[in-house]
Amino acid sequence: MDRKDNLDLLRCLSILMVIVIHVSATHLIENATAMNTNFAIANFYDSISRTAVPLFVLLSGYFTLRKSKKLTVYLKKLTVGLIIPTIIWMVLYEVFEFIDVGGWNGFSQFIEDGGLWTSFDNLFLNDLGRHLWFMPMFIGLQILAPLLIFIKEKMGEVAFFILGLFFLAVGLLEAFFAFRGTEMIVANLFSCVLYLGYFILGYSLSKTILSRLKKIVWFTLFTLSTTAIYFFTEWAIENRAEISFKPLYFYDYLSIFVVIAAISLFMLFTKIKIHTQALQKISRGITPHIFFIYFVHLIVLRYVTRFFAEIMPLEDHLSWAIPLMSLIIFIISYLISLVFNTIKAFFVKKKRSEIPAYKVSHSPIEKI
Repeated sequence: MDRKDNLDLLRCLSILMVIVIHVSATHLIENATAMNTNFAIANFYDSISRTAVPLFVLLSGYFTLRKSKKLTVYLKKLTVGLIIPTIIWMVLYEVFEFIDVGGWNGFSQFIEDGGLWTSFDNLFLNDLGRHLWFMPMFIGLQILAPLLIFIKEKMGEVAFFILGLFFLAVGLLEAFFAFRGTEMIVANLFSCVLYLGYFILGYSLSKTILSRLKKIVWFTLFTLSTTAIYFFTEWAIENRAEISFKPLYFYDYLSIFVVIAAISLFMLFTKIKIHTQALQKISRGITPHIFFIYFVHLIVLRYVTRFFAEIMPLEDHLSWAIPLMSLIIFIISYLISLVFNTIKAFFVKKKRSEIPAYKVSHSPIEKI
């Protein structure tokens, strides 16, 4: 896979945004009734980070849909690279929850609730599963990738771009109706259909006339749409008793302003050239760990936020506490990934020394 330092940097920014969203969420909800300064601060950080998930899908489409796949090899790597790690982390989070929260009683309740099958059902076939909801959706997109490449080759680039716009419109409509109380898709795995627009446009946008727009245009669109997310969310929550839709609609990853912001930031980064060696080294060093950071960060978040809550009144310092905690969670998660990969490399190296060496191509996990 060709090295794209600008998109590597966008990957790193996107995973940091995910962490910022999760750090901000608690403070946003706790202060929503009061509509005070802390609500405004949490809303600000949440609003500027809302593009995180769409950016992951756009980036994946950019790399994954470029060339044909050998189906059997691709599906094998998809299983090893995404499906198995997702199931492992699903189990780890269940273990973490009943150890951290309920101990033996938590374990008993977990068994009574159906154990691992219920966890699997919630994650893949319902719309639950904590932050891991993203993985079944992402896996669904990767499963559809060979079919999408075949369709692209048959229908041509222009028609494929139009198909992306169609699916984006479907996602926009579903998000609107969902926040009016009518959900059309309730399984994380099948929600990939709603994100097909992002996935296809991640590949197609750079091949259209839109790629000629200057960086200042994309930056302005991102700024304006992010500002709209902030103010419309504030307005919706303040007037939640009068409006006919759920007040957090403007945070939805398929709401109109998030769509505009995500596409704008993505197109902005496709036009940026990274010449600073330090930035290149940082982004190249972090990118292989993105998925592990995503998996582990919610555990790290719990302990980091507890630590900060014990040493100071967080609500009095949110303006700098949210970005600081987010950065610390990011760094610790990255370090845990480094340690894990070092241990893994030791055992893999030891095993490979006992068998003939062979090379494999990049797995789907490296293509977001």
